[in-house]
Amino acid sequence: MRADNKVFWSQRLASSTVSIVLLIIGLCNGWSSPYLAKLSMFDTVDGIPKATDDELSWVASLMNMGRIFGSVVGGVAQDTIGRKMGLFFSGLPMLSGWICVAVATNVKWLYAARILCGFSMGIVWTTMSHYLAEIADPQIRGSLVLWNATSQLVGVFVGNLMGPYISMKLFAYISIFATIMFLVLFPLIPDSPHRHVTMGNLEKAEESLKWFRRKQDVKQELNEIKDYISKSDVSLKERFAEFRQRQSLRNFGLMFLTNVFIYFGAYNVINNYMEIIITASKVTIIAPSTLVTINGFFAIISGLLATFLVDRFGRRFLMITSSLGMALSLTSLGIHFIFLKNDSTATLNWLPCICFLIYTVSYSAGMGCVPNILVSELFPPNLKSLASLMFSATAALFSSLSTVTFLPLQNLVGPSYLYLFYSTGIYTSTLYYWFFLPETKGQSLQSIQMKQKKKAEN
Repeated sequence: MRADNKVFWSQRLASSTVSIVLLIIGLCNGWSSPYLAKLSMFDTVDGIPKATDDELSWVASLMNMGRIFGSVVGGVAQDTIGRKMGLFFSGLPMLSGWICVAVATNVKWLYAARILCGFSMGIVWTTMSHYLAEIADPQIRGSLVLWNATSQLVGVFVGNLMGPYISMKLFAYISIFATIMFLVLFPLIPDSPHRHVTMGNLEKAEESLKWFRRKQDVKQELNEIKDYISKSDVSLKERFAEFRQRQSLRNFGLMFLTNVFIYFGAYNVINNYMEIIITASKVTIIAPSTLVTINGFFAIISGLLATFLVDRFGRRFLMITSSLGMALSLTSLGIHFIFLKNDSTATLNWLPCICFLIYTVSYSAGMGCVPNILVSELFPPNLKSLASLMFSATAALFSSLSTVTFLPLQNLVGPSYLYLFYSTGIYTSTLYYWFFLPETKGQSLQSIQMKQKKKAEN
């Protein structure tokens, strides 16, 4: 593919290789809905006894708890072994986690599996967007990151599709094969030129640039990278001083509030408990597992559409429209449960189906993917590791909080008030993004920092 005499296929090939591990993460997320439902209904599932509500909550939340520790390791890995090697080693705990599922005889094995898979997820989400941002041309940087986020949606869809029909062990064997494929193929892709410049190996940096850009003359871009990287070669004291600067604090605050809004968006609740929620909503026109699969399919379509829109309409547009769609869906779902409590849902049997569809499409097109672009773009090179660590760890913390508190909160206040509570937070996010979210589409990493610096000085 060519645009302005630029060749992008090598960057897309590298991105597709990275997407294998995101596909596996999607399988981890897609595993939850069908198998949590099975563990709540049947006496045994593949030799594992029926789980209590407390055990289901732990199985659902432990992956995000593991992600917190993985985020710390991923942040450290970026400044030690580099983003590429960090991504590669993320496959090892993932492989161990799926082996635990394959040999599981009780729910404690699932606890271990979810922690290990979450640990891997933390490393991936901390490093992936930075690696892709460093190898990508500014014209396609947003779409490359979103393509990988869409790969996760493919994994969720495949997991939801397989889950109702195959055993838990077979699901694990398929995931083990995919993980091994990633561990074999990913080392064949070059490391980013930024990493080589950081290590002082300009010859390898030039070779890497030539591979990713598919051209011989890369001197100008190499010099720009050298200048960009040189600004990150500062002492810990200087990094702390930069962290305290107004623009840096604003960016950290932006990413923290984004995670707060994602908590109110309740994605982890919907993803982990979708079949259980559909069953509770008394939908009779379609089987819960079928509706989950349909939603997974539309999530992929929405994610693919976002890869074409993000570099055309921008990050802010996708975040605002995504938040509005999620808020309206959660509001409607809360209203449905109010009607259900009053026994007046005879003519609204279709409403939860529409709610879940709009919610899934909205989340996949913005809130679920754009923040990973922003965390790779907004921060200077010497704060990127800290930014990705804090963003990923905070995301994991809020995700764990939402999943572990969902069933207790639902039992305490009822589903209608809980969904309406979620929607209030996500409505607020639309105003915040409109006024405070910077637009970065089509800009190089260097120009984004220059614009932010000028803005801070004014």
